[in-house]
Amino acid sequence: MPQRYIQHSAPNRTYSLNVRYQLMPLGCPDIFPGQPCPTCPPCPPCPCTPGLLTTTIYQYTTFSDGQKNVYTDADAAPQLSTSGILGQQSVSIVNLFINGILQPPNSYVVQNGLLVLSEVPSQGVPIILQFIQIATS
Repeated sequence: MPQRYIQHSAPNRTYSLNVRYQLMPLGCPDIFPGQPCPTCPPCPPCPCTPGLLTTTIYQYTTFSDGQKNVYTDADAAPQLSTSGILGQQSVSIVNLFINGILQPPNSYVVQNGLLVLSEVPSQGVPIILQFIQIATS
């Protein structure tokens, strides 16, 4: 945090003040909308500043049986999952974690209700699909 030292003198007195201030980031107009653009009609609604973005996170969890590389909604561990396997067209970001390690996107295929892995994980290893949905509020 930037600091500034201010010193002021008056007859028979000297004041010293250490001031801390924080500059707010200019922000990204997609996340922190500012003033509407000059060509937009008066807000609301203003198509140039969509509002704050909201996120919703869903999770599908299962455990490897050590034999298969295809998983469906029926394989979910319901106590650890908040959804089935969502299709990539309905979410913004999909992350796959096998045994807690983020997997590269070219090592799996996700479709609505279906997860296909390029390799069979070891038995008992947790498989977690994280779905992030980003939308304007």
